[in-house]
Amino acid sequence: MQDYKPPLSLYFVWHPADAAIAVPLVDHCSRMLQRDVTKPFSRAMNLPIFLRTTSHKAIPSDICATSKHVLIFAFVSTEVAADNEWTAYMEMLSRKKGIRFIAVAIDNNAYSLNSGLGGKNFIRLKNFEHPHQDSLFFINVSHEIYRYALNEHFSEIALGKDNAVKLFLSHSKRDDWAVALAIELKHIIDNSAMRNFFDAIDIAPGYNFDSEIVGHIKESTMVAIHSDSYSSRYWCQREMMCAKESKRPILAVDCLDDSEDRRFTYSTNIPAIHVMAKCVIEKKDILRILSFALLETVRLHYNNMLLNAYKDCDWFDKDTIILPRPPEATDVLEFIKEDRGNLTVSCNSFIYPEPTVYVEEHNILKKLNISASTPITFDARSLAGISTGISISNPTDEELIAIGQDSRHLIQLSQDIARHLLARNSILIYGGDLRPGGFTEFVFEEATIIQDRMKANKVCVYNYIAWPIYKNDTDDLKLWKAKYRNVASMVEIPPPSDVSNLIPSHESYLPPTNTENLFIWSRCLTEMRNKMINQCTVRICAGGKHSGYMGILPGVLQEIIIAIEMNKPIYLVGGFGGITTAVCQMLRSGEVAEQLTLDWQIQHNAGYNDLLDYATEKGFKYSANYDDIARIILEFGLDRLSESNGLTQADNLKLFDTPFADEAVHLILKGLKSKICS
Repeated sequence: MQDYKPPLSLYFVWHPADAAIAVPLVDHCSRMLQRDVTKPFSRAMNLPIFLRTTSHKAIPSDICATSKHVLIFAFVSTEVAADNEWTAYMEMLSRKKGIRFIAVAIDNNAYSLNSGLGGKNFIRLKNFEHPHQDSLFFINVSHEIYRYALNEHFSEIALGKDNAVKLFLSHSKRDDWAVALAIELKHIIDNSAMRNFFDAIDIAPGYNFDSEIVGHIKESTMVAIHSDSYSSRYWCQREMMCAKESKRPILAVDCLDDSEDRRFTYSTNIPAIHVMAKCVIEKKDILRILSFALLETVRLHYNNMLLNAYKDCDWFDKDTIILPRPPEATDVLEFIKEDRGNLTVSCNSFIYPEPTVYVEEHNILKKLNISASTPITFDARSLAGISTGISISNPTDEELIAIGQDSRHLIQLSQDIARHLLARNSILIYGGDLRPGGFTEFVFEEATIIQDRMKANKVCVYNYIAWPIYKNDTDDLKLWKAKYRNVASMVEIPPPSDVSNLIPSHESYLPPTNTENLFIWSRCLTEMRNKMINQCTVRICAGGKHSGYMGILPGVLQEIIIAIEMNKPIYLVGGFGGITTAVCQMLRSGEVAEQLTLDWQIQHNAGYNDLLDYATEKGFKYSANYDDIARIILEFGLDRLSESNGLTQADNLKLFDTPFADEAVHLILKGLKSKICS
């Protein structure tokens, strides 16, 4: 068994003065290449993407080759060329071994760095037509991903077209609109810079199917133009069957003018986009087709690499067959053999990319004695009876920038953790507010979709809410309760008795607008966290603000300390910044992290000293003793952490460092299986 190394990761680098140009383009690429956090069960890959910029003049942190393939897309401009530190930083990145550096020219002054950046061609952003800039940039980025990381036949010395994605344009010659669209696609590719990205193939009538079409399809991405007669045409069916059997990327372009009487069976389980059948074929439609064709090419090849990387690490059995798409009955035909009149299946285990398909689809395969799983559902040992607490919140924006992440990274982590645990029947215990778009909403959505997919019907999330938070926006709280009542229970924790005499009205919301109110909030949050953690079997922690929190201590820090004092096993995911990273650093080094000292907290939290003074007046046990906090963490140490959570010290150190959600989830499940479920 080998250690896990992600097959691919991307970095986008830009000078802070170029943010207005770079950020929208990076966001567009991220939306295309990563799972949409608002659609967690969409069929999207989750390619690791990291950022390198700053919120001030200093240069960002270094980039290391933590994946098998690392691509850096660096925006270069007048701002970079005029800044010696940034110029040196870019040149340093361009020379790193094992990393592919691609410069993106924002303006003409970018080319003054050409020799220092290796003399290679730039992505010429300034030449892109403004209305189509997002699509053209994505086509350039995804093309580099394919040819450098995914194309097994890539060659540095080959001409651009020799490394290009081959597109097979499958269409019915009976539909004029389909023919016109195929011709326009081929024309734009053959007569523009995109001839270096695509090699469009359109086989003329009369060629031999086996020698011509099959040979091309087996090395192409198919663009199937679904016009009215497409599914009824014999040659179109043959082409689609060949692409499916060869496990090639396929994109359906749905452009029905009226209707079709039957959609061909082999046309299922592939992505589709819709293009209106009209007289004028617009460039935006052509670019959409090319963007999604490249996206499907990257997705299929990347998922195949990712699942093979999991297999190499023994995350699932060696004899498991990898499927590039959700399973269908046709996938198992090649494994069915006849022996003396009896049908046998030579392989019974398949693995396919997330998300899992519905139970009804699996039942069809079960009739053939086939088990098809995703990485989530493979070896999904039940965690029934295990109540897993989740402590996840965003660090500050400045810290996220410093570690090359944004809020999506922690949201995706929380979704992945929730998805894996809920699929294994664990109860989730969470303490979060009810802001739209917050972590609580994403966890609840995961629970709802898992319940729908698994055909379950039980409360599986308990959300603890402290007074007076549940007294605010009562109508919104009612809506939450109504929407999620089948999966989530709201546990309202009343204020502790020792502050009851300070509360004007227990039935009214108390805003945290002065020191006394802040102290009451602090006590109520502590009360809620104690009761919540007492109900947990284990606790998973990631992120957490160092400053700007509501209470006597940073929330995630207090939950870690309470869990340690209650002897609850904890998993510290340290690669996502915040308080959790600081605690991991302490456990690793044996030294107190600067952010976990009283002086640092006072300097970085306005009004914090006043709150501490007020708390001390009410009794020392209510104040924040950072010396005790440091002692508790250091005495706990790596030894006790490993004894409690079932991971070796080496595995815990991996969990401290990894910025990859899939590896973090795997390590957490490994610990649960070895310790909690043993």
